[in-house]
Amino acid sequence: MKSRIVSALLGTALLSLAAAGPAPAVIILDSTWADQGGAVGAEGDGFGAARALAMEPQFCAIMSFFDGEQIGGSGTWIGNDQDGNAYVLTAAHNFGDGADPANWTYYTRAGTELTGKAVHIHPNYDASSDETPGYDLAIVELNGPVEDCDTPPLLYGGDDELGQLATMVGFGSRGIGSVGQDDKYYKSEDAAAARNIIDVVQDPAPDGKGGNQLLVDFDSEDGSSNVFENSDPLPVDEYEGVLGSGDSGGSLWIETDEGWAIVGVNDWGDDAVYGSTGGFGRISTQYDWVKSIFDARFTNQ
Repeated sequence: MKSRIVSALLGTALLSLAAAGPAPAVIILDSTWADQGGAVGAEGDGFGAARALAMEPQFCAIMSFFDGEQIGGSGTWIGNDQDGNAYVLTAAHNFGDGADPANWTYYTRAGTELTGKAVHIHPNYDASSDETPGYDLAIVELNGPVEDCDTPPLLYGGDDELGQLATMVGFGSRGIGSVGQDDKYYKSEDAAAARNIIDVVQDPAPDGKGGNQLLVDFDSEDGSSNVFENSDPLPVDEYEGVLGSGDSGGSLWIETDEGWAIVGVNDWGDDAVYGSTGGFGRISTQYDWVKSIFDARFTNQ
């Protein structure tokens, strides 16, 4: 596969991933928030469109992770095995060093509660290293099936992610581009979604210690916050945004000729305002790893 790492970035290479951590919120455009009823004193009322997007039927496989006090992670059901156990694609850092599936209670979008049986962490992921964020991937095996969706989603098997319009979905906190995350914006625990253009595609590094990422940036309405050279500085549409805290492990989707497919898993973000960036573990290059755990459905592209 031909390498397509985009080197023309503003600032330091790949935005100093060492300083990035789990992204801090579902952040949307100020203008969309205001159009949806957001205002001072009614901050949580401006996310109707983002919630409605997440509730579209193609995203029925999304799941939230609950730690007993709050939602702290997201994932996506990718199918059930012959024994009736569900498998969920998510981020490895949701499990810390112990990889204990009991860290969470797992809820489908429709509210079905499930418990964890096992966690499979990507072998290239190193929680103590800044060199493996693209492999921040895990698959959780649950004690029971997911039955809220008729068909498991596709995983993307092609190599044409660059420049694609993508939808990101998760259950995390909320905010707007001029302010960032704030609890006052978060008045519901249902899912929210945003859209963005995949501006950077990285192939896996030969040593497994770099690459394997899809990167997006959060463009402001006036185009002044563009991060990646040669990319459109304006929002892709009114749904422009990024994911964040509680969205770790959330899925990035594109529409293909075969249907909607997952192209990435939300791993990190460097800020929560206009000009922030987000990184997703790339799925298309991880066919063998996924198939070694569960026989998920991939596109043929």
